[in-house]
Amino acid sequence: MDSLYGKNTIKNLFGNEKLVDLILDNHTVKIKSEVIKVASKKTLIEENTIHDSFYFIKEGIFVLKKGNQIVDLIGESSVIGLYDLFIGEKSSLGVMSLTSAVLVKIKKEELLAILFSIQEGAIFHINYMHSTLNSLISHRNLLGLPLKKRILKVMKKIAINFGVEDQDYYYLPKEMTTRIVANYCNCNVNTITKIFKEFVAKEFLLSTSKPYILNRKKIEGYFSISKE
Repeated sequence: MDSLYGKNTIKNLFGNEKLVDLILDNHTVKIKSEVIKVASKKTLIEENTIHDSFYFIKEGIFVLKKGNQIVDLIGESSVIGLYDLFIGEKSSLGVMSLTSAVLVKIKKEELLAILFSIQEGAIFHINYMHSTLNSLISHRNLLGLPLKKRILKVMKKIAINFGVEDQDYYYLPKEMTTRIVANYCNCNVNTITKIFKEFVAKEFLLSTSKPYILNRKKIEGYFSISKE
């Protein structure tokens, strides 16, 4: 059983979906929200620029970048921009849509007015930053693995978070191109293309064509014995 201040309790009470419910259903501070549609491969926020809105993802996948390096992938129920909380603060990351998306757009000033008006407002932001930090640390740990294991682990994570899985396979979204996977794994495209051919030969990967499909039993067996 989770305690009053346990991880699951805090996540359930102060997660992103609860935050958006609080914002849209708040009867004390009325704010204007706007549902917008975003095309794929569109830059939503440029790194090191001032942005005046937060975005709640209803549908779609987004890339968070530092320079040219992908540092995270986020999807449904995530909030874009909350890591740069204050008015006039420059964005620490660039944000680009990987797929077409539907967002709820909320002005910074209006969201901050709600967060500062309620006693638990700070907890929402602390929980958000805690989740964001954990995601970045988890991915950073994956980047420390040997290259082939790293690629398979990252692809598995992408499939679980944004694709489909069944008892036999992990299916990555078709938008996860070789270039995106290579960048997220911190290796070059030529290297990962060669490794994909090896993966097909070993039946880890069904094909070098998109969408990429991983063989669950083969890669789990590899994880259990590999030191590569």
